[in-house]
Amino acid sequence: MTHPDESTRPAPPRPDRLIPAALLVLTLVVRAGIIAATPQAFDGDPDAYRAVAGNLVEHGCLGSKDIPTATRPPLYPLLLAACLSVDAEARLSLAAAHVLLALATVFFSCRLAERWGLGRWAPAAAVLVAVDPILLAQSTLVMTETLATLLAAASLLAVTACAAQATGRRAAAAGGLIAAAALCRPTFLPWLGLVIVLLPWFGKGWRQRARLLAAAAIAAAVVLGPWAARNALHFGKPTPATNHGGFTLLLANNPSFYDYLGRRSPGETWNADQFNSDWSVRAQSLAPGDEVAADRLAYADACQTIRSRPRMFAYACLVRLGRTWALLPHRIDSAETARGRGARWAVAVFYAAESLLALVGLVALARGKVGRNRLVSGWSWGLLLVVVFTAVHTVFWTNMRMRAPLIPVVAAASAAGLGSLWGSLSRRKPLSD
Repeated sequence: MTHPDESTRPAPPRPDRLIPAALLVLTLVVRAGIIAATPQAFDGDPDAYRAVAGNLVEHGCLGSKDIPTATRPPLYPLLLAACLSVDAEARLSLAAAHVLLALATVFFSCRLAERWGLGRWAPAAAVLVAVDPILLAQSTLVMTETLATLLAAASLLAVTACAAQATGRRAAAAGGLIAAAALCRPTFLPWLGLVIVLLPWFGKGWRQRARLLAAAAIAAAVVLGPWAARNALHFGKPTPATNHGGFTLLLANNPSFYDYLGRRSPGETWNADQFNSDWSVRAQSLAPGDEVAADRLAYADACQTIRSRPRMFAYACLVRLGRTWALLPHRIDSAETARGRGARWAVAVFYAAESLLALVGLVALARGKVGRNRLVSGWSWGLLLVVVFTAVHTVFWTNMRMRAPLIPVVAAASAAGLGSLWGSLSRRKPLSD
């Protein structure tokens, strides 16, 4: 017999509805916890983003006092400037911003994995993103990785949605989001170009394809246009990126670094003092503050080094490829403690396990476990992003953190591998919707 009050009693929440909330709680606890447990969180300013943002707040100029610069992309300094407007040191505000960005990243990563056909294994991808060591470390630093990873996940979700059901509005969203990502990390620009060219092929007929092309391109131009116009006005060069690319190429391809690669011993780090000294001498021949000339000179010097030592360039590319996808963080302190060594090896174990699962997942994808439509309209964009970032950082300067925007893709592949292994062990369908 039914109790009189049972008909009005609210039904308990379904377990699958609790998963998103659980993921967000996990992310909140982990990211806020790592920030709280790091006394030196947000102390440094390794790439001068805080300095640029502080100058914007104090002088209204994205640069140094009233002199504009374009050595850093603008989006993260704008976020920092907003934080500095809330509190002078931007500690609590930046911590809150990074946690919110992480929450959004985990949410989008879960939705992306669902879109890519991972079904009940999609939350596993989100968990891997929430606890990723690179993202945990970067969440305590004044660096772009936290924002760039969010924009990567959001962009991938937008492109996947458009490829699955192509409309002009969705194409515009994809183009605009990737352009915003490029204003945070210029490495997204080649991917943006490829997406604009390839996305229209998911339309039906030439008229719709033309609309998709126009929508994505116009949205990207609207987002990138103000930054490019500002750079054209101040520097005579409408770059949608920065005036820092030449230095990044030279940092990866200079005689000092090549000499280090030729004689290094295991675990030895490159001392860049000689490089910095040589570059200071070279830059003295330029007019003070002429960023465009410095950028061109750096490109020229790097290309000269590459041409004069092609074999070492090829070897350096292999080294950079390995550093981008390294499992073990590089030792940066010659007097490393046992605790520090243990932490590095714990990270290596995490990435080794994740990489093995990702390889299993890629094999499962190749065997058609998610279906051809999801592979083409979803996974292909993520794999293309991985190829673009890897190619760029094989030539330009790199380290492990450069792959941060690719973490949602790797996590999804790892979750696919986990589902495939579980299916093999339990004789169930590995990836279900």
